[in-house]
Amino acid sequence: MTTSPARLASASILAALTLAAPLRAQTAAPDPAPAEQPGNAAPTGGDTDAVEEEVIVVNGARERGTVLGDIPPEVAFRAADIRAIGAGSIADLLNELAPQVRSGRGRGGEQPVVLLNGRRIAGFAEIRKLPPEALLRVEVLPEEVALKYGYAADQRVVNFVLRERFRAVTGEIDVGGPTGGDRQNYEIEANWLRIRDGKRLSIEAEVTRDTALFESDRDIRTGTPRRPFDLVGNISTPVPGGEIDPALSALAGAAVTVAGVPAGAATAAPTLSGFVPSANAANVTDITPFRTLLPDNRALSLAGSYGTSVFGDIAATFSGGLTATRTESRVGLPGVTLALPAGSPFSPFANDVGVFRYGPDALVQANDSWTGRAGLALNGTVARWQWTLTGNYNHAESDTLTDRGIDVTAAQARILAGDPALNPYGPAALDGALLRDRARTNTDIGDLQVVASGTMLPVPAGSLTASIKAGAQTLALRSDSTRAGIDRLTELSRTQGNFQGSFDLPLTSRRNDVLAAIGDLSANFNIAIDRLSDFGTLTTTGYGLNWKPSSALTLIASVTNQQGAPTIQQLGNPQLLTPNVRVFDFLTGTTADISRIDGGNPNLVADSRRVFKLGATFKPFDTRDVALTANYNKSRIDNPIAGFPTATAELEAAFPERFVRDAGGTLLSIDNRPVNFARSDREELRWGLTFSQPLKASAAELAAAAARRAAFEARRNAAGGAPGGPGAAGGAAGAGAGRPPGDRPGGGRPGGGGGRGGLDGRFQLSLFHTWHLTERILIRDGGPVLDLLNGSATGSGGGQPRHEIELRAGVGKSGLGARLGLNWQSATEVLADPSGATVAPGDLRFSGLTTLNLRLFADLGQRPELVKRASWLRGSRISLAINNLTDARLNVRDRSGTVPIGYQRDLVDPIGRTVTLSLRKLFF
Repeated sequence: MTTSPARLASASILAALTLAAPLRAQTAAPDPAPAEQPGNAAPTGGDTDAVEEEVIVVNGARERGTVLGDIPPEVAFRAADIRAIGAGSIADLLNELAPQVRSGRGRGGEQPVVLLNGRRIAGFAEIRKLPPEALLRVEVLPEEVALKYGYAADQRVVNFVLRERFRAVTGEIDVGGPTGGDRQNYEIEANWLRIRDGKRLSIEAEVTRDTALFESDRDIRTGTPRRPFDLVGNISTPVPGGEIDPALSALAGAAVTVAGVPAGAATAAPTLSGFVPSANAANVTDITPFRTLLPDNRALSLAGSYGTSVFGDIAATFSGGLTATRTESRVGLPGVTLALPAGSPFSPFANDVGVFRYGPDALVQANDSWTGRAGLALNGTVARWQWTLTGNYNHAESDTLTDRGIDVTAAQARILAGDPALNPYGPAALDGALLRDRARTNTDIGDLQVVASGTMLPVPAGSLTASIKAGAQTLALRSDSTRAGIDRLTELSRTQGNFQGSFDLPLTSRRNDVLAAIGDLSANFNIAIDRLSDFGTLTTTGYGLNWKPSSALTLIASVTNQQGAPTIQQLGNPQLLTPNVRVFDFLTGTTADISRIDGGNPNLVADSRRVFKLGATFKPFDTRDVALTANYNKSRIDNPIAGFPTATAELEAAFPERFVRDAGGTLLSIDNRPVNFARSDREELRWGLTFSQPLKASAAELAAAAARRAAFEARRNAAGGAPGGPGAAGGAAGAGAGRPPGDRPGGGRPGGGGGRGGLDGRFQLSLFHTWHLTERILIRDGGPVLDLLNGSATGSGGGQPRHEIELRAGVGKSGLGARLGLNWQSATEVLADPSGATVAPGDLRFSGLTTLNLRLFADLGQRPELVKRASWLRGSRISLAINNLTDARLNVRDRSGTVPIGYQRDLVDPIGRTVTLSLRKLFF
């Protein structure tokens, strides 16, 4: 038996973390669960008089808002850490934490599970626009924690813990665009938030606008069209390539296969000699002003949530929102071919010919959509059980109109009849109705889930705990489309009942002195059953071990077997044809403008997934915030669902019915609707570190802070304030006694958590490396295997990079901060024959890519010298973000070193470097 170097490296990294733990355990005592008590504190978040509350740790207690179970966070951020990131909203903060919250266990693209104060919520939309100043801490936890809240173990968990008291109105304006110009991005958002006495009220609004970017705004080369269309027109044979007229060839001195229409032909019938100057020199129209690289986008959203207590001690949250969007693209000019008979008064030719013209106006694809949502979350406690009920209803409507050409049927009939009043070179010949396809979709989704977690019975090492979830969901989709005059109607519905149970059994315990030398070891078993009206019964089973041999090290091993049905949208979305989509044809090594068909596929079947994970988290120091993590994931999916926008030889051989070519082999269309592949195998090792280091305040800064604290205490005492006490946990907010800092009579400023009023700065670093060991797809049983790491691809962006690195670094102190993000991926290649037996000119190499993002910000309210001169600066922040600092793009070349037309720099990434200026203000 042989061991590959990759797997040996995986084992070495995990083993290194395991063996390092005893070294720290020799000096480190077991970690008690910390708890935080608010002390006498002043407000923060833009208030220069603020001094944050100190964190007091009480041994043996649990912090408010802690998640269920015994799995500790991989990384946690306190208020000072959050402030140092300088995010404008919880959504922005989650985006900044992307490397830490990524999971390799799902099918791809899953977002993390989001909790609020350690409880389930109706959905992330409920809190996404809340200001980070309202947060006490943020915790990132492994996928296994998701089981304790009724979710599948294929998403990481992020727990946001709110302050007990907060009140502010937040406004932000963002203006930016690419440094290459010609596109602007605007965003205006506002949020009003109040948290007090166990109640939370939030109202928010957001408006965004991204202007269109056209191909003419960038340096785009266009290829020769398959047919010689032009705004003025060209003459060719009905099937281009033949001789137009021997007499014209004689006048030109060579066989003429194409000739440009003379400029005056629109007002008078041209002569044969009038075509001599343009013989074999077709008129050419620059179509780049009629094609968008990026569409015009507009969006408006309104949302709100209200949390309170009902029936005494049940925390209830009601939320809802509306979002309307419009997207509009230009997809080129409509090509029109008019048959011109030899006897026409407008034809000087002896043979029948074709007139190839472009319509004068660009084809448009426009989508109007809106969504509405309503959510409910109830959280309570019965005996030793914590329960949550969540309900959601979502309605969505989408209407897409796609222009596909001009109807010249009537004009063609008149030309064939020899009508002298209709000039085929004039505007009247193209004055037909616009041919337009339409696709409309209405979707309704209702969901109700009940989750209960608690202790079932005592065992020697602790207690057997369980999380039980039961729920139901109903989905309905109605789609109708009109394509090429043919109407199609699809109506689908699905009802689903589900049950999930997750059980945690402690096997050893240091605290209870059960095999204490081993450490803390617990086992998990979980099962889920989903009954779908259209797919029958689907099951999920899983099991795993959670081992903490010392206070420094946590090890997790788990196995999941899961069946999953396609979404109702994948089954029933309406067919949508988009013309003039530029793709690279790997079979011929050329770029083609095709018609792409999107929509649903009613023949999809459920997939079946098996995932094995081995993870380790190592925190080597008691006094330094350093965490090392490593996760090895191996998964196999039978019948995975995917689309394929790339015309590779392997895909076309497996699905020939999805590709249409003309007699000459030119690619005309791709049916991009999803299909089931036979199997996919994925294996990866992801490891990295997070580090946070306080930057101590100077003596002068501490003295100034002490003076501000004294002044604040005097003002608070004069107002009759008193320190707040600890409150109860809950989805809305904790309810505490007294008037805590940050909520004075008449409106207060937000309370703090940890640090010295913003004086203690932070240096933060996170670095993660993902090593893709296996990435293979079996297209069909008995068919070829796509090795995405070695020459195969299912997308237009190349294969799967074997290595990826994500770096985030930031520093913030005294209101000034900087954040740097780096993303790097290794090179890939796409080969016509991945086996290497033959070399094709269409083989492509995709370069590695490094992108740098830089954001500078100044919390002006934390600069006492500024606020003293201009008090209105309190709570203000100005930020400058530069994304893709070096304007890096993928460099794609074929065997000859040439950049294919479809992979030009500005087609691969039309945006490049962008600069955004943000102005943000908190009104307390």
